[in-house]
Amino acid sequence: MPGVKRAPSPPSVEQVCRGLSDPTRLRLLARLGRDEVCVCDLQSHVRRDQPTVSRHLAMLRRCGLVTCRKEGRWCHYRRAALPAVLRRIVDLAAPPADGRKRDSCC
Repeated sequence: MPGVKRAPSPPSVEQVCRGLSDPTRLRLLARLGRDEVCVCDLQSHVRRDQPTVSRHLAMLRRCGLVTCRKEGRWCHYRRAALPAVLRRIVDLAAPPADGRKRDSCC
């Protein structure tokens, strides 16, 4: 039906593995934990420049592991909702942060 958006299908195991195959992406996923996080916070956490962080986040988005919400000029990322078995794989590879609120720099 035209104009009707379908929910995105969950990522395949291959896509998840591709997303988890880089240490920087694992650190980004671990920092995201269960919270929504701004790119500037992710930059300081992984100690990489903005283009590098953005490239890794784009790969995580393509792999279906994170979602992005824009607010003005800022992009806020969070872990995507995954089926339980895939979420467990991601949690094992990149254990979620402890949930303490951190100050945002934006």
